[in-house]
Amino acid sequence: MAAASDPAAAAAVPRTLVLMRHAEAFPGPYGDPSPSSDLGRPLTPVGRRQAHERGTQLREIGFIPELVLISPAMRSGETYAAFGPFSTTAVPQVRQDGRLYECGSESILEVLQETPENFNNIIVIGHNPDLYQLVMDLAGHAIDDPDKSILIRGFPVASLACFTVHGPWHALARKQAVLTRALCN
Repeated sequence: MAAASDPAAAAAVPRTLVLMRHAEAFPGPYGDPSPSSDLGRPLTPVGRRQAHERGTQLREIGFIPELVLISPAMRSGETYAAFGPFSTTAVPQVRQDGRLYECGSESILEVLQETPENFNNIIVIGHNPDLYQLVMDLAGHAIDDPDKSILIRGFPVASLACFTVHGPWHALARKQAVLTRALCN
């Protein structure tokens, strides 16, 4: 689905939000806890396979992103790149935002609230613990559903949660999205 040209009409359409933790990455250099060494961590071969599998699963459910939001960490961008193409005609916008890296779940929510209304399908590729906190905040009591209770056990690498959002992005708030799918294996 291409981005709608009328923001008011777009806000009335149910939207899909995918929150995904990056795939498995190599550890940083031993003894170097600096942010720059963490930002430069690439995916492992296992991580590339994980990301490709998630891309396949997203295509199977008909998800075609219009906007991809990634952190400045190399592993976030590599996770998206390993998905493979979603469409032969639609190319999503890819935006890197520093607020998606170790800035808290509120910062991730702010990035989403600032999203132009003409985007209906968004994927965020980020990091724990902030991304997992936002998943749990948006999901609310949906985790009581046996099909979605897997989230209680955590959000390991390459996990994703799919939500349906009714209403404009700027109004997105805790417990204001419907959890439709959780993949955490």
